[in-house]
Amino acid sequence: MTAAWFDELDRRTRGRLLPPGAAGFEDALRLYTASLPGRPAAVLRARSAADVAAAVTTAAAAGVPLSVRGGGHSGAGFAVAPGGLMLDLGSLRGVRVTAERATERATARAEPGATWGDYDTATQQHGLASTGGIVSTTGVAGLTLGGGIGALRGLHGLAVDNLRAADVVLADGSLVRADATTEPDLFWALRGGGGNFGVVVAFHFDLHPVTQLVTGLLAWPLDRAQEAVAAYRSRAGELPDDVVAEFVFGHSRAGDPVVMLTPRAAGGPASAEPLLSTMRAVGSPEDSVTARSYVAGQCFMDAMAGWGSRHYWHTTTLRHLGEDVVAVLAEFAAEAPSHRSAVIVEHLHGAVSRRDAAETAVGFRHAPYNVFVEAKWDAPADDAVNRDWARRLIRALEPFGAGGAYVNYLPRDATAEQIRDAYGAERFARLRRIKAAYDPGNLFRTNQNIPPAGGGQERRDRS
Repeated sequence: MTAAWFDELDRRTRGRLLPPGAAGFEDALRLYTASLPGRPAAVLRARSAADVAAAVTTAAAAGVPLSVRGGGHSGAGFAVAPGGLMLDLGSLRGVRVTAERATERATARAEPGATWGDYDTATQQHGLASTGGIVSTTGVAGLTLGGGIGALRGLHGLAVDNLRAADVVLADGSLVRADATTEPDLFWALRGGGGNFGVVVAFHFDLHPVTQLVTGLLAWPLDRAQEAVAAYRSRAGELPDDVVAEFVFGHSRAGDPVVMLTPRAAGGPASAEPLLSTMRAVGSPEDSVTARSYVAGQCFMDAMAGWGSRHYWHTTTLRHLGEDVVAVLAEFAAEAPSHRSAVIVEHLHGAVSRRDAAETAVGFRHAPYNVFVEAKWDAPADDAVNRDWARRLIRALEPFGAGGAYVNYLPRDATAEQIRDAYGAERFARLRRIKAAYDPGNLFRTNQNIPPAGGGQERRDRS
């Protein structure tokens, strides 16, 4: 026997509504992370915005926890609300480009189940791109709503800086367009506020002419981390906007402690050469950096992503990347309980930091470096030791913090204080007011939750 809400939703939708045991139910639970807090009571594979609206209003009326699965790449496992309804948008993954050639008006419309691989493949048919994820299996929706750090961040800012408009199903089931002139408060909140305000069923992005990336890995033994980072610091202040990079502190596939640099240059080899020549002069690094097509460059990190593993993510920002910081990063990388874990330091400069911080809800633009701690392992018995490692590292970096955080990297068990601090008090207060206007019952709470102001419900579906 099924619940009354299940039967009601089944009558109202054209998509497939799957109870546990139905064909396709387990497929929906094959997510980036295997660290899930439980299982949903049902999965709706939506086929349209009307299906999304039906799911939203049915869940709200029945008091059923609702979660949204876009690309399924959430490290915190927010695609699942235990005992709730998973709204699976994976069938809605179309990408449509509006221009045949690069013009100032070129845009792309992406559906919420699209991955950045889908997006890049479609836009590169026209020699165009937007800032998007550096792992091609990442979903367009989740990455964008949290801010969106990518290879084009120096040139074109974050993913949200490229978002021109969004079509959103609200908590009451209505469909609205949010942009700079229509629903401007909602548009502001969507650009960094995560999935707190509705279900976006279409993203409209500005496009830019880009056709290649110079990228790959430069790798040194971990005991040369200070030398490698010092060399990078000598060039960091003069990098052109089209050159960005990340350091990765971790282990090689052979299990050796290493530090790696991943440069990403959209302007071609000449633009990347000053940085690359400096870095290649540090010892004799393993070197796979080369010019690649944009699509190939965006797929380069896929093999390292770890789809289906157990994960625990955490994050902070840094005021600098000095010797004292490098010592902490190297120490924790060396002692990681899983050699599959890594600490990634993303350099933020150019258009990211030049953008007026008040224009979007993103709370970390002022920071020169963003830290992504990705604990990654396989056995449930190892959960505690790996999570503890990540938390201890974040605490060790607190003295060097710049404030703010990238909410997409926060863990599922992030505290209310950590979520508030990710945005800053003033920005968070505005987000709460907008939340109260658009989702006063906090239906959209399976996320890094922003509770509505004015006595709204402060609930989170997590464990």
